Amino acid sequence: MRLLILLNVLTLFVLVSLTGCDPAMRQPIMEVVTPPSDSLEMDPLEKAQEAMARVNERRTETYQTAEETGDFSIVFTASENIFKEELGFRKGFWVDLVDIYRQENLDNPEQLEGLDNLQDAFTEKLEDDTLGMFYFTYIGAFDELIVEYLRLSFESPGKSEEELLALFRESVRDEKASVMFP
Repeated sequence: MRLLILLNVLTLFVLVSLTGCDPAMRQPIMEVVTPPSDSLEMDPLEKAQEAMARVNERRTETYQTAEETGDFSIVFTASENIFKEELGFRKGFWVDLVDIYRQENLDNPEQLEGLDNLQDAFTEKLEDDTLGMFYFTYIGAFDELIVEYLRLSFESPGKSEEELLALFRESVRDEKASVMFP
């Protein structure tokens, strides 16, 4: 039986070797279909959202590690490292974005109340020594601000941080970014 299978394979090999391929198969491919270039390029908002998705993946991994070890103190340092490694942010940069948001909403009592309530919740959890368990949830409220800053940086890659912060301030005034209170 083995000999018969081997003989059939050998016969097929010899037949293909002697006759060659179908002539149409030897012709070069005349038309190569390529996807439109715009489908390969993401717009600045999509790039910003993708970057924030990576941040959130890392946050989730860090939270799971903290949960497994029972040590939630790691989330504070990890958070700053994630922002630095994934987004290139300097330490505390996201706080600067929140400060700009607060300054630009001084005449919006609803937004200020939300920020104050969030700060009160931070303080309460800090006093209860449970802030680490909820930290990513709370700072996640500011993700939309970070996405807007990133969008601006992808849109204007040659601008300095100072110039980007000025554009960010305008975006906040124009209500292109807001805080999503948990």
